[in-house]
Amino acid sequence: MTPGTPTATFRDPAGSLRLEDDFAVRTIHPSARDQVMEFVTSQFCSRLQDRGDMVAITIRNTPAGLQLLHPKVPVPTYPWEWTPSQWLAAAQLTLALCAEALSEGWVLKDATPLNILFVGSRPVLVDVLSFEPWDPAPKNYASHIWLAYGQYVRTFLLPLLMNRMLSWPLELAMFKRDGYEPAELYKMLNWRQRLSPAAFWPVTLATRLDKKDGETSAARAAAPHKSPELAIYLLKRTMADLRKRTRRAMPEAVGSEWDNYTVTMKHYTAKESAQKLEWVQNVVEDLKPARVLDIGANTGVFSALAAEHGAQVVALERDAAAAESLFRMSRRSRLSIQTIHADLARPTPAVGWENGETSTLLDRLEAKSELVLMLAVIHHLILMEQIPIEAILDLMHRLTWRYLVVEWVPVTDPMFQSLMRGRDKLYGSLTENDLLTACMGRFHTLRRQPLENGRILFLFAKD
Repeated sequence: MTPGTPTATFRDPAGSLRLEDDFAVRTIHPSARDQVMEFVTSQFCSRLQDRGDMVAITIRNTPAGLQLLHPKVPVPTYPWEWTPSQWLAAAQLTLALCAEALSEGWVLKDATPLNILFVGSRPVLVDVLSFEPWDPAPKNYASHIWLAYGQYVRTFLLPLLMNRMLSWPLELAMFKRDGYEPAELYKMLNWRQRLSPAAFWPVTLATRLDKKDGETSAARAAAPHKSPELAIYLLKRTMADLRKRTRRAMPEAVGSEWDNYTVTMKHYTAKESAQKLEWVQNVVEDLKPARVLDIGANTGVFSALAAEHGAQVVALERDAAAAESLFRMSRRSRLSIQTIHADLARPTPAVGWENGETSTLLDRLEAKSELVLMLAVIHHLILMEQIPIEAILDLMHRLTWRYLVVEWVPVTDPMFQSLMRGRDKLYGSLTENDLLTACMGRFHTLRRQPLENGRILFLFAKD
């Protein structure tokens, strides 16, 4: 395996997954073969694939055993790179698929955000081994209990709730594979929060019941029922209740200086903004890129422009409010824009056992885009992160396999002056020539467009 490439998964008793070429290859353990084949050849499984709610499956029999091939998601993301609305979309898909599965004789045995990937703005279930047969017969004492219920609460509901109530970043999910335990959250809440409608049921009541000796609430709930109809009714009501609670756990919309940036910016006149938009549009129309990476996408004006011209867009934005606005826009407009809430200067690391279960953000982005957009970004990296121009161009050389658009901001620009913060000796003499010098051996100039406010738009091609 190359550095940064996740190793085969090993936690699922039914199979393991490895990335090979253009596919994710799932090898099924012999003991699970019959059940897996029953599911993947079912009409229910075909329907989920046809709708795009579940990853596509190709069955392959090999000397090593049964394998399922899935097309790779070009740029997979993890829950700690999602906005709240992405969490909600993934949660709603999980609950909807489980409710639908019950009517088909199946149930989800796992309910974690890690089983979901985004293709554009659409969540897709990728863990096809999460389905198992469901027996509603009265003899099955626990048939009306969703065994993944606790996992759903820990991994979906409680992270959203703590983001709302305590402002805990969703990025903390990186360190919580199995989510939050109610007891640990109970200690962090004050009495008013503990007794609030949002936290009382999943945190306070759950903590108090765990402390009691004897029969647990789950055991009491496992009393036999009288009919399969009652069992399915109870389970679907559970799904509906979780859906409502998850929506209510969503944080209130909080603005920032960046999510309203395109409206409040004072260093662009309406004419200059239109000039910039027209230039980028001409570039996209002429190049017709299939894949675009928009770095510092803000609320997605240029991401939308590229997507409207047929590109599959990955939009990277570090500001939480702006990224949330971007994702909501992409959902409303149904554009092929995949939102990643992450910071290019502090990219998501590899995590998991031996740092091999998930890959770094930069590894996932490398050479995946025909065109990379860096509009009003490079001066932030230079001034706020103190990254040398050469290092920035080196990274862009890795990320694009063909073209790069850069907006150069001169030192006289009010935004540049605001970010320089008295470090004139370090950055006060930077010029366009410094950018072009850094491009030598990496990129050459195809187009150059000065704007009336002094900024310059460049289209570079990779050497």
